[in-house]
Formats: sequence, structure tokens, C-alpha cells
Amino acid sequence: MGNSAPSRSHAGGPTTYTEHLCARWAESVLLLVLLTVFAWKAFVPAWRTLNTDFPSYYLAARLYRQGYPLKRVYDWVWFQRQKDHAGVEHPLVSFTPNPPVCVLPVLPFSSLPPLAAKHGWLVFNLALLGGAILLLNSIVQLGLRRVAIIAFLALDALRTNFLFGQEHLLIAFLLALATFFYFRGSKAAAGATLACGAALKIYPALFLFYFLRKKQWRAIAGMALCSLGLGLLSLALFGFETVRYYTIELLPRYLAGEVINPYDIHWSSFTALLHRMFLFEPELNPHPWVHLPVAYAVLQPLCQALLFVPTLWLISSSPVAPPKEKLEWGTYVVLLLILSTSPAPYHFCALIIAGVLAANYLLETGQRGKACILLALYALVCLPVRRGWSGPLTAWLTVQACLRLGALTALWVLLLWALSSRQPEALRVRLKSREAAAFALLMLALVTAGVFANLRHVNGLFANYAARLPAREGSGIATDPAVAGERVFFTTMVRSGYTIASLDRGSVTNLALGSDAFHLTASEQGDGWVELASASSRVVRFPLRRLPFTPDRVVMEAEDAEQPVVSLDGKWLAFIREARGHAGLWVKELLPKANTAGAGAAAWQAGDDEYSVLEAAFFPDDRIVFAAETGGSTALLALDPKTRSISPLSVSSRPTRYPAVSPDGQWLAYSQDEMGSWRLWVMRFSTGEKRRLTIGDCNSIAPAWFGDSKTLVYATDCGRAVGLTALCRVRAVP
Repeated sequence: MGNSAPSRSHAGGPTTYTEHLCARWAESVLLLVLLTVFAWKAFVPAWRTLNTDFPSYYLAARLYRQGYPLKRVYDWVWFQRQKDHAGVEHPLVSFTPNPPVCVLPVLPFSSLPPLAAKHGWLVFNLALLGGAILLLNSIVQLGLRRVAIIAFLALDALRTNFLFGQEHLLIAFLLALATFFYFRGSKAAAGATLACGAALKIYPALFLFYFLRKKQWRAIAGMALCSLGLGLLSLALFGFETVRYYTIELLPRYLAGEVINPYDIHWSSFTALLHRMFLFEPELNPHPWVHLPVAYAVLQPLCQALLFVPTLWLISSSPVAPPKEKLEWGTYVVLLLILSTSPAPYHFCALIIAGVLAANYLLETGQRGKACILLALYALVCLPVRRGWSGPLTAWLTVQACLRLGALTALWVLLLWALSSRQPEALRVRLKSREAAAFALLMLALVTAGVFANLRHVNGLFANYAARLPAREGSGIATDPAVAGERVFFTTMVRSGYTIASLDRGSVTNLALGSDAFHLTASEQGDGWVELASASSRVVRFPLRRLPFTPDRVVMEAEDAEQPVVSLDGKWLAFIREARGHAGLWVKELLPKANTAGAGAAAWQAGDDEYSVLEAAFFPDDRIVFAAETGGSTALLALDPKTRSISPLSVSSRPTRYPAVSPDGQWLAYSQDEMGSWRLWVMRFSTGEKRRLTIGDCNSIAPAWFGDSKTLVYATDCGRAVGLTALCRVRAVP
């Protein structure tokens, strides 16, 4: 199996030697071709451009180095604003769905300019790739050349990892290092290494079940102790609120596959496929096979259990020969990838470990036919696959879209076949054993728990579909609505960044504002104020009644200003100024009919630095209600701009945000955190009467009132990806 020449002592020796030499040359040529394609399609383009993901890692690391709270990096609009301020030349950024720990590997490069930082990151990734190949070569008998061939056959995984500047090659290296430790007898070190991988990307944590099956208590102890240490380190580095926010509010949605676009079958997962088949969403999935949430609720955990339980059962609980255990380890890596709810192409860097270990076992045991099938399926999984498919999901389109998922499933089946065919007991005998009955009960328990959790989760996700405001199919985000008459203005994501869109009688029009634009606010007089972000943010005013928008009508209102809100009578402007993540509320009195830049009195800060302000809104009498972080939570407070006094607004003992006061001053709309989901409420000021308007394990935020003081428009991510909201209109007051 290695690179040494065979003996030529027999008559057939010269022929055997010639064949061996030809094989070596063929392997060398193949490796050279793969290296050339990798350099041409992956490394060189990655070196020249920033592309999609690295700017997000880089920006989050830079913000952390500068002292910003990492909790805010999961806010799409806030993160985009910081990208503009930092001068990162990339249209869109998002830190979703990465744990806070993901900033640490990129942190050493964050003091460099963005492209120079990526250059350093790419060199580091080359070292990781070489290290993973050497580690795997040290524990198999394939030879370095064949290990390298298998590694570079993962072409699309490596290409996307380098091109996008992702961290999945680091995960592959940690998996290879854990494999090295495990098969060299350092079980505790293997467990600790996997815990480090799990801190960056969740799925290595599932090796806990592998160790339980194997009764590897030292590996479990290493994983547990390292996880505890990393947890304490995360609390020390990022703070309790950031860790709590990620764990409670974001992680459950990520594990459910509600990331970016849950209906995109480019994710190559059964969860995404079942989303696409059985869950209707007006913008992201208008053409499912049938809208049948119960089918999704049952089939999704059933698929996961059918993948997980048989694999765990076929893995031997008693000691086996090292080659067989390497096959089991590789099979489990494939299982982790196929269980993932949203694996992108770069996730399959981890498949290198499985490919090397499984190929080594099949060749060592003389199963060359299966080895060839294995490598063919492995290469097919790692081929570039077209993404998209926004139209109706026909049967043929499903086959095309699920090419990678089908190849991965076939690879998993092949490895299970290899595991079962080498068992000391016949499969029919094992099926009658007590162990088989125990695993059947485990499957039943997992499916039952999964169905119950899914039914609970989907309950209420689709309740607001009838209230959705029309938008373009495939729309990514619509948030921060503002009402002017019957028109609704909102912040929306486009390919070039963020802009303000106008919804009028069912027609959506984008305003060409020239840079990222956020958070429009309007007065009864027909003027609008909006935040424009570049090296800093500024608030500008322009007439809403004279659309379409033209840049010559813009009047500068405030520099270094974000999230403007204006009083109904147009006399007061409030906005936020931020310094290293701490946001203060500033207020400015506007002169009537002002037509010059900077008109009005000087702005002043409310409450000095006592509060970190998140959102604000005006009462009809020009008082201001604002949400601020105080005492580790968020609460609503009231400010009188005439006396500049601040008082608590008693609404709820739970965290509250996103205040909006009705034009008649009778009602307050706000969002309240309930077990990790922000739900919309209204309260009557005169009686304290409260009504909850939304349900479901999802977020309903940023309400704005229509002029009748009875109807609200708000942003919701129900039925969508976490944080990627659409707009709904609801009758809030009878």
C-alpha cells in the first residue's frame, strides 16, 4: 500500500514492478493535476479578493479587539453599519451562525488591512491543510501521495473554504489531530481536541456519543473538562450576556436549520429538503410540494434517527482491530456531516478524514472494488453543485438539487455495508439481540422527542402569513418599518448592501440613496430622515412627498448619528451616537420649515453614559420612550426633552425592546423576550391592560403604528431564518 517497490524475484516480477511504477506515475500526475486545479480555482482567486465570509470573521474579530460587545454582531443591520465604518469593501456581511469563539482564530490578523489579513489567513490555512495530511499519513498505510490525492479530491470543499476565507479547514485539522491522538492512545487529548472543534462549529460535540458507545471514559473526561474550560473562557472573554444570547436565542434556531434560507436545498441536508417540500413561506418558498407542517414535524426527526441510530449500533462497543476502528471513526465523521441541518460545500473539508480512513481500511482488507466506489462517491460529494432553484420543486429538479445529498447518503450506506459485512455475528443474529431492542427503543425515543419538539416549534410560525405585506420573491430582509400615510418605508437588503424601500398599494420601490441606508423615520409634514452609513453615519432629511428620490434634495441634519426618530410634529429629532458598542441617546430641536443643513439647536445627550440605548420612539406630546441596556437586561424608559429628566416606564419584568407609541398616545407597542423569542405586545397607558399579539418560537420586532392608532406593521422572522425578517400588518387594537 505504501511507496516501496515490490520484489522482482519471481517470473512475473518485472511486469509487477512495471505496473507498480506506472501506478506511481499515474498517481503523481493525478496529484499534480489536482494541485494545479486547486491553485488555479481556489488559492489564486482567494488571494486576490475578499469574497463572502472572511470579511465577516475579520470584522467581528476587529470589533472585539476594539472593545465592542460581540452580542451585537448577530444583528444584521448593526453589523453592516460597522462594516461601513471600518471601511471593509464588501457589499454584505453577516456573522450568523458562528459562535463567539470563532473570532479568536482570526484575531491575530485583525490589526491588518482586510485583504492583507486574508493573505495571512490563507497561508495559515495552507499550513493547516498540510498538517492534516501529515497527521493522517502517520496513522494509515496509504502513503503520503495517496493521502494527498484524497485530500485534494475534496476540490469544492477546499475551493470554497479558501475562496470564502472560512474556518472549516481548521475544523478538519482539529478532527485529524483528534484522530491522531485517539489512535496513538491519547484518548483524553482526543476528547479535548474535539471539544475545541465543537467550540468553533457544533458538530464535533456529537463525538460524545461515539465515546459513550466505545466506553472511552478518558476521552469523555477530556472532552468534558476541556468544554468546561472553554465555557468559562468564553464567559471571561465575551461576557455572560453574549454567551446567553447565543445559546438561548440563536443556537436552537440554528440547530433547526433556520439559517440564511432554510428552504435552500443547496444546503444538502434532509432538513433543508423537508423544509422545501412541506413548509410554505410567501417569499422564500412559495412553491413547496404541499404545505404540510405535520409531515415535516414527523419526517425530519425520523430521517435524523434513521441516520444516527443504525450507525451508532453498527459501531462496535468492544475492542476491535485498529483498521476496523479507523473505519468506524471515518463512518462517524460522515454521519456528523449528513446529520448537519445546513452543511455548505466548505463543511466537507472534514470529509477528508473519513475518505482517508475508509480508503485505507478497504484497501488493507482487499476490497478494491468498494474502495473505487468509495472514492467516486467521495469525489461526487465534493464536486461543485449549482445552487438556487427558486421555482416550483419538480421531481426532476429535486434529483438535480439533491446530487450532493444523494452522493453523501450513498457514501454513508457504503460505509455501513462495510461495517456490517465484517461483524463477527451475522446481522440477522444481531437484530434479535437485546442490544438491538435497546437501540430500537432509543430510536423511538428520539423520534418521539423530535416530533414533539417540532410540533411545538412550528406552532405559531405560520400564523402571520395572511398578514404579510407583499415583497419581492426571495427577499432576504425587511425591517425597521416606518409609516407615512398609507405608505410603508422599510430597510431592506439588496445585492449591493442595504437601502430604503417604499411599499405603496402593493408596489415595492427602492430609493437610490447611494450608500447603505437604514432606519427611515417620517413626520406628519411629509419629510423623512434616514441614516446613511460610510466611514461614519449621518442623518439626512429629504421630502417624502416628492418621490422618486433625488440626491439634490438631501439636507444634512446630524453627523455621527444613527437610527433617527422624529416627533410627529417634526419639532424634535432623536438619534443614537455609538462609541465602541456603547450607544447614547441624543436629542436635537428642529426649526420649523428649516431648509439648510444643520438647522436647529445643538444636539444634547440624554442621561450622559448611564444607559446604552438600543431603540427610541416619540410620544405625541414630544416625550421620548427608549429601550436601553441596564443591569444586564433591557428595559423601557421615558425622557422629557424639555426638562431632560428620565424615568422608568413600568411595562414588564421581562426584557423589553422596540417601543412604539400610537399617534393618539393611548397605546404602547413593544417586544418582550419570552424564553429566547421576542413577541409583540401592546399596552393601554390609561389602564395598564396588555395584549400579546404574536406567538411562536420566533421573533416579532420593530413595530410602527398607522395613523388610525389601531393598526401596526412589524418585522418578523417566523417561518424564516433567525434575524432575516419580513413585514406584517396586524389590527392591534379592537
